[in-house]
Amino acid sequence: MGRLSRISVLFVATATLAAPQAPDLAQIKRLGDSAVLSVYTFRPLDAIATKLESEFGLVVSAEDPFFQFRGGMMDISAEVPRVRPGTLVPARWGFEVRFSENPDGSPRDVHDLLESIVAEANLHSPFAYRLDEAGGAFFFVPTQTRDPQGRSIEITPLLDRLVTIPPGVRRINESALLMAKELSRQTGLRVSCCQSFIAGYPWGMEKVLFAANNEPARSVLRRLGLTHWHVRCDENFCFIDMH
Repeated sequence: MGRLSRISVLFVATATLAAPQAPDLAQIKRLGDSAVLSVYTFRPLDAIATKLESEFGLVVSAEDPFFQFRGGMMDISAEVPRVRPGTLVPARWGFEVRFSENPDGSPRDVHDLLESIVAEANLHSPFAYRLDEAGGAFFFVPTQTRDPQGRSIEITPLLDRLVTIPPGVRRINESALLMAKELSRQTGLRVSCCQSFIAGYPWGMEKVLFAANNEPARSVLRRLGLTHWHVRCDENFCFIDMH
């Protein structure tokens, strides 16, 4: 029950942060043949990825870094009364990027825009990110965070960690849970993957023979059939939310 309660708190906070409140959404302002993409929120790259998907149909995933420095967190219960007092989420930060547009309003150079987003994020935050591309999808992947004393340190991204899953015939979602359990063991965080439904249908109910031997977790996700996800973390928990 404690774990379910903890997950419920995360869902409430995440749903609230994703709600259509203009200050916490990425914005695009058109300026003739160019535009400015701006953001100031709890998870700027997550908000940008969502905006690029809804506005242009781009497949962009975003992954949170680990949050170890309490000075970089905020108590969300002051804004969300339903959340337990003391529930910490990443503090807001932001930046803006200017890019050229096609006549239809789409980015003239998608890859250049995404690279500029990563560069500006790295310039305006204590975190650092890289841009990955696989199968036409893009991923904002964290490579640097703050340690408990607030110092910038390099990290192994959660989904770059190597996992082993014993061979067996099981449901796909059970293999995903085994991967999450191994990531929890390695990081000391409570890692969960993934939601049970996509478009109202249960996910991962098919039984298949599956195994992984010292394989990056993101490769495991792809072999389980996922190509698009967001990794949202707080001080103690990371949730792999598939799209």
